[in-house]
Amino acid sequence: MGLACSAPTSISGEPISEERPARSALTCPESMTLIANKFCIDRFEASLVDEQGTPHSPYRYLRAKKVIAQSVQGSIPQAHISMEQSDAACKRAGKRLCTTAQWVDACRGAHHPKRTYPYGNIEKRNACNTDQRGHPTMLLHNGVRKVDSFWLNDPRINRIGGTLAPAGAFPECRTPDGAMDMVGNLLEWTRGERPLLMGGHYLDAKENGDGCSYVTSAHGPEYYDFTTGFRCCAKPTAQDASPVEPALPSSPSAKPEAPSAQRHESGQTATGQHSSSDGDTSIPADPPGFRSFKNPAGKLPDVGPPPGYESAGAACPVDMQLVDGNRCPTAIQTCKGWVDEPGRPKRACGEFAEPSVCQGKPRSMRYCIDRYEFTPKGYTLPLVHVSWTEAQTMCGRMGKRLCHEAEWEFACEGEQALPYPYGYKRDGARCNHDRGSLFTRRGKLVDQRVPTESLDRCESPFGVFNLVGNVDEWTTRPSGTRPHRSILRGGWWLTGRSRCRAATSSHSEIYAGPQTGFRCCKAAR
Repeated sequence: MGLACSAPTSISGEPISEERPARSALTCPESMTLIANKFCIDRFEASLVDEQGTPHSPYRYLRAKKVIAQSVQGSIPQAHISMEQSDAACKRAGKRLCTTAQWVDACRGAHHPKRTYPYGNIEKRNACNTDQRGHPTMLLHNGVRKVDSFWLNDPRINRIGGTLAPAGAFPECRTPDGAMDMVGNLLEWTRGERPLLMGGHYLDAKENGDGCSYVTSAHGPEYYDFTTGFRCCAKPTAQDASPVEPALPSSPSAKPEAPSAQRHESGQTATGQHSSSDGDTSIPADPPGFRSFKNPAGKLPDVGPPPGYESAGAACPVDMQLVDGNRCPTAIQTCKGWVDEPGRPKRACGEFAEPSVCQGKPRSMRYCIDRYEFTPKGYTLPLVHVSWTEAQTMCGRMGKRLCHEAEWEFACEGEQALPYPYGYKRDGARCNHDRGSLFTRRGKLVDQRVPTESLDRCESPFGVFNLVGNVDEWTTRPSGTRPHRSILRGGWWLTGRSRCRAATSSHSEIYAGPQTGFRCCKAAR
């Protein structure tokens, strides 16, 4: 039998005057607390058990294992979990993953005055598990920080002292309603128009907003690492045991503030450039208020009217390049030596044997493709933080469409099926990839995009630029089914895929990251 939950109070401890009378006495399970007579939320970050009740290790990812969410004080909360897996675990417990609006109401308060932190408006040092010193992968790898997902899911990470804490171990990190650890410890998945991670984690609860306003949209619903966790929400129950439908806000006003946009404004210099915490002012700023590297929640820019043709006989619009030739369906490319760090998956080849060997009958292709990554009017750098769905829509508004992955690939490699658009030997300087120093001292990803027309040596055999490196580019897999038609090609500024035939299908159609951009294709006349 659940316990009756007390009405929420203000930061001062007085009853909230705006509280609407309850239609009946509402209760939540003991492991949950009632928020504003609308919904129940877990008091603690979730841990997991399997269908036989055996605990799942919080230090390991799930694979395809079916698990059930629990809210237990003193347990080690589950990290290494995706949004999709979190919601499934909540459903098996008779709950749902919290919406973003629910999570924000629980952390900040559902009525005015709102809180900045779970406990009030003034930060209390060490009240929550935040700002722990030193990235744990550096401790495991002799001072070298690892950034690949392979290493970020190392089961040793959260076992290191001073990292992940048991649920409820920070008693001052508590809302007036009794929800613990909503800031710090682990990021918490929420569901809505876009999957978001809320509240910060034990290394950082400031870079993307303070306290309850911390939010990042940099990962898709299938992403997980050592910082990702969750908690569940549910409907409250009336005394007569009949469920009461919570009145959840669904309008855009229910969304959390976008602190990253505010930080973009404050980070601008007088010259229109932004500086990182390491003092780098070399990167031009994206326009304030719009979608950008610093502002993943900004509005999308206007794409303008569809581009015209230079003449009546032109095959492609003025901003596009004609691709016309015979594509090799299967190319055998033999790597002579990999340049990845020891122990990492082999993805970055230093040099391929010449020539590529074509298998199968070449296929004739003729179409138009953008010469450069999409850079809207008013931007100096290619647009990022764009999902596959948004990119498809923006291409459509320009009378184009997203490229099919085979179109993108052929435009990159040409009829010779080159591994890189410029040849067989890897050269990151030509196309802005294989960059070092990916993060600031506080662990924030450094924006290392460059203007699209600055890479004049990153040209494919068809005269298309920047198809590898700089930003990842969305393409479409026609044989795919929703929501997995989205394929990223070309890699970005880190050491990774960054070649013509490599691709990743691990992000769904609504994923938008600080590296995701696009270019468009259309039929030639």
